[in-house]
Amino acid sequence: MKSLQELNNEAAAINLTIRKLVLNKHCFDEGLEEKIAVVVKITTLRETLARVQREIRIRSDE
Repeated sequence: MKSLQELNNEAAAINLTIRKLVLNKHCFDEGLEEKIAVVVKITTLRETLARVQREIRIRSDE
């Protein structure tokens, strides 16, 4: 089981990755397929972030 600090670090890392992807998603010359792949990755990361944040809230309430 991860500690609260580890969960906070994981959430921060996911947020940073999402920000980088959002900033760069309009810069692709590869076309629509590449942009869709980035949007899917961002969506997956946001879902993971929601789970981590939920776990942080649960642990903080204990």
